[in-house]
Amino acid sequence: MFRATFVAAIAFLALTDITSVQAQNEACGDSSVELQVGEYYKPSVTEGSGVPNTTATYRRSPCPALNALANHGYLPRNGQDITKSELKAVIMDVLNIANDTATVQVNPVPEIFSLDYLSRHVLPEHDASLVRTDIYFGHDPMEINTTLAEDFLARGGASGKINTTAVAHARADRVTMCEAINPECTFGANEKQTAFLQAALLLTVLGQGDYISVDHARSFLVDEKIPSDFVKAAEPVSVATLTAKYVELVSQAP
Repeated sequence: MFRATFVAAIAFLALTDITSVQAQNEACGDSSVELQVGEYYKPSVTEGSGVPNTTATYRRSPCPALNALANHGYLPRNGQDITKSELKAVIMDVLNIANDTATVQVNPVPEIFSLDYLSRHVLPEHDASLVRTDIYFGHDPMEINTTLAEDFLARGGASGKINTTAVAHARADRVTMCEAINPECTFGANEKQTAFLQAALLLTVLGQGDYISVDHARSFLVDEKIPSDFVKAAEPVSVATLTAKYVELVSQAP
């Protein structure tokens, strides 16, 4: 009963607070052309878009990690004309994703694509995102829903660490909310697999395996920025590692 009431409250706030964190940059000019690889620039919503087939200067996706790689210049900063081989090399190098995992991750994309390609509904973009509004409500996939983001970050509690159980519960709560407020909510077996694999990547690639710190979660998921103190996993994250975390997350989802 308490969980259902809590989810309902979050759902109400999420629908009434779709503030984009990019808005703070809207008054800034485009200085990204002057930056070196590794330096950070996040385009505003007036400069970019994640809507499929957008003509915006900067293309972005519903995937915070790929957006972060573009914001730092490891991928083309405009998010356009990325080759499959380029994407694979970057995620292996910058994020220490193993060859087998990287092969699986890049398999669905064309040989050359732009980041907005990943916003196509239902796959790989999906309902019940941790920090983004369902596509049904008409918001740009580039935008972050601050209510959802703050709800997820709050799950770190006093420890400042969002652990596996907390991530699993957040995933389940997002599905509950989607089914309650989105009349076109789509979250079948394929969407569930995608969403829980993404959660596994969050913990094993961007986090410390069993948790991700609140600070790093905010940096990756909200700012779409690689933290200055980010340390890659000690060993390349393999399919076996990712699968084990996926199974653990699914088993702990209420």
